[in-house]
Amino acid sequence: MLTVKRINAIYKSRLLSGAGTWLKAVVFGALALSFSIQASAQDAQLTDSSFVALPGGKLEVRLDFDMPPPAPKAYLIDSPPRLVLDLWGVSNELGSRQLDIETGQVDSLNFAQAEGRLRIVANLNEPVDYRTYSENNSLFVQFSGSSGADVVAAKQPIKSSTQSVSRATVQDGRTRVEGIDFERIEAGGGRVVVTMSDDEAGLDIIEEGNNVVVNLVGAGLSPNLEQRVDVQDFATPVMFIDSMVNGENTSLLIKPSAEPYDYMAYQTGNQLYVDFKPITAAEKENARDAFPYDGEKIDLNFQDVSVRSILQIIAEVAEMNLVISDQVDSSAGNITLRLKNVPWDQALDIILKTKGLDKREVGNVLMIGTAQEISQREQQELESQKQVEELAPLVTEFIQIDFRRASDLKGHIEAAKLISERGFILADDQTNVLMIRETAAQIEDIRRTLGRFDVEVAQILIEARIVEASESDSRELGIRWGFGSAGSINGNNFNVGGVQDDLLGLGTATDVGDIAGLAVDYGASTTSALSIGFASSSVLLAAELSAMESDGRVNIVSQPKVITTNGNPARISSGQKVPYQTNDDGTVDTEFEEVELSLDVTPQINPGDRISLDIDINKDSVAGAAPNGELIIDTNSLQTSISVPDGDTVVLGGIFITSDTNDEYKTPVLGDIPVLGNLFKQRVTSSDKQELLIFITPKLVRESLTVR
Repeated sequence: MLTVKRINAIYKSRLLSGAGTWLKAVVFGALALSFSIQASAQDAQLTDSSFVALPGGKLEVRLDFDMPPPAPKAYLIDSPPRLVLDLWGVSNELGSRQLDIETGQVDSLNFAQAEGRLRIVANLNEPVDYRTYSENNSLFVQFSGSSGADVVAAKQPIKSSTQSVSRATVQDGRTRVEGIDFERIEAGGGRVVVTMSDDEAGLDIIEEGNNVVVNLVGAGLSPNLEQRVDVQDFATPVMFIDSMVNGENTSLLIKPSAEPYDYMAYQTGNQLYVDFKPITAAEKENARDAFPYDGEKIDLNFQDVSVRSILQIIAEVAEMNLVISDQVDSSAGNITLRLKNVPWDQALDIILKTKGLDKREVGNVLMIGTAQEISQREQQELESQKQVEELAPLVTEFIQIDFRRASDLKGHIEAAKLISERGFILADDQTNVLMIRETAAQIEDIRRTLGRFDVEVAQILIEARIVEASESDSRELGIRWGFGSAGSINGNNFNVGGVQDDLLGLGTATDVGDIAGLAVDYGASTTSALSIGFASSSVLLAAELSAMESDGRVNIVSQPKVITTNGNPARISSGQKVPYQTNDDGTVDTEFEEVELSLDVTPQINPGDRISLDIDINKDSVAGAAPNGELIIDTNSLQTSISVPDGDTVVLGGIFITSDTNDEYKTPVLGDIPVLGNLFKQRVTSSDKQELLIFITPKLVRESLTVR
């Protein structure tokens, strides 16, 4: 079977008179007088074969028989080029199966005897024109020759660049290739540019393996252009371009890389462009689905011949066994068709659809009949199979379920309608067993179905981290001072002013006792202080300066974890119920407010070990009490849906709060005096920052994973 497939072609043919004429041969079934698949009463015998070269490069093959031969039925194969002649009712008596010719465009003839006919295959070097005619007991097959002057090498030297090959000049009336260039195009693609002397050359593009062959029919190539061009440095799907002469044609063998690619050929004027672009494997598969035919390409040209005969030819090309229903002849009759360069499987579908036929393939056997006949046969087979099932004995099976509830799987089996009217199914969740009574064949189907459902469900560990970071910065600066005076008037003790408690008593101050309080008390908290005291006569003056700076950082990390099975929701919570009192018409009641940290999540495992999560996180805390006694609750919550790779951590959200406070305390009037007023002031500056971050990490629980 031939392996060369036509993948894309832009075909142009021309019919010229005189020298330089080239015609791509097709099958003209109408040249046959009347086609019949029945053998004569006495088979004709092939007794001799010979060939002779004729003027003008033509070749004539002569086949001699013992009686006038029947009209041959012929068709062409392009890749590799072959001419096939079928002679029905003829036997081979040559004693040889091959005739070597090796002249002109014909390499050899092969003779094969099969199914009441003699098949003659002419192995060609390239597609050629031919004709057949009979005289007495001889059949003649005449192949046309190729004309045109030899290609004279251009004297222009070959360029060393891999982007362009040198140009060849036109030295006769034929179309000639003048240059072969290569360039990189967008999206990493590559473009082969072929410049010709005119736009008269035919174009034939085929795919051989992973190579693309561009045949320029009737175009000449100068020897200095016949070479390999390496274009790997352009980083495109194309690696090499080989230019060569193929008879009277020019062929370009383009070798792409092993990566998937697509290509398109188009011609503008005398320039041919072949564009290659890289594609993904999925894109290549989609292109194959869009055109599902990949059989060997053939040419068929028949007028008013029987459908059975065409089907036999297609089966021979496909190398398949053929079974044709008797109703095909009466239903399909004859057909006239002309198909060029069409895959045999596409040609077969066209013929079957045109004539209301259908096919079934069993191994390498192709069965063809009318669509109605095949449909009826399959319907009968289904009815027969149904009758067998209805008469089959019932058996009882007990099936142990390992990972799911038996009642759940019972519902799946019933929904799938795998239980017939004769059978039944029971589920016992205590033993997790299904009892099934059905035919043996049906029970096997049920077992296969249960095998898809009764599997260990994957588990996911979801770990959340709720981080609260708070930072405070406060500064206090103030002054505290006082004075005291103690004395005696008319023998009575008295004191005036204010001094710091426990200051050193001076003079008779000890007689007066400690004087509590200060005249000005705008100092900071009692963390550090400097006290200065001096005495002048009986007057005590005390001054105290204080300063305090405090920094605080707090990190609170809550880390709830929960594990659940794929597709099932899970919840974990931790908290407390805080009591508070309410007064309703004089009645004091104690009520409780729930303050908790909770995590609700529903995971779903996706392909590629990605995990989709529906998450609801809530964190409450007591902020204080309202004047009426009710609690003030700070709530932080988040609801979202995400998709995370297994084991990765993602930040779901964050809240950032900043609070700056500047307070000033002073003695009225005195505190407003410039400079001196600082002795009667206290300044308090504070800055608070709070930040909330929520992290989530899902992990697939594998056999090697141990949760501690």
